[in-house]
Amino acid sequence: MIFNFPRTRFVEENGLVAQILHMGSELAETETAMLTPDIDHTVEEIMDLHHSCETALRIAQEKHGINLNELRCRVERKNFDRGYYP
Repeated sequence: MIFNFPRTRFVEENGLVAQILHMGSELAETETAMLTPDIDHTVEEIMDLHHSCETALRIAQEKHGINLNELRCRVERKNFDRGYYP
């Protein structure tokens, strides 16, 4: 799987549950930012959330042996079947 961000130290330090909880805090920051007129800040928080999600995926791959490419294909197929793609 190709990642958009560098690997963080949290891959080593966090378990999957801790990282998912962190994703929740990043989502809360995104929700707070979107209440302001500063779209740039909102998108920055979305990017932080994206990075946190990538860290969770790395944890799943490296610590739990999850095949991310296989799961990505499964999700794409599911979403294709649901008509999400033009």
